[in-house]
Amino acid sequence: MSEPKKSPTPKLAPRHPLTLNADQDALLTEMATLVYYSNGFTYTKPMMKLVKSIADRATPTAQRACLAAHVG
Repeated sequence: MSEPKKSPTPKLAPRHPLTLNADQDALLTEMATLVYYSNGFTYTKPMMKLVKSIADRATPTAQRACLAAHVG
């Protein structure tokens, strides 16, 4: 018998649709712009609150898997 193929990347947990209000959308757009187009910046408290609310939607197991996959 042949051995089953292993996936090169772990399967991610299913995600629910993300619904943002206008303020959250503006903050996330600002964060994405700063991350992509700058050499570094400091997150504001509203940005951190939004990021935490998004991250907290994942289960603890999914959070650990995400962190383990992006070490370094």
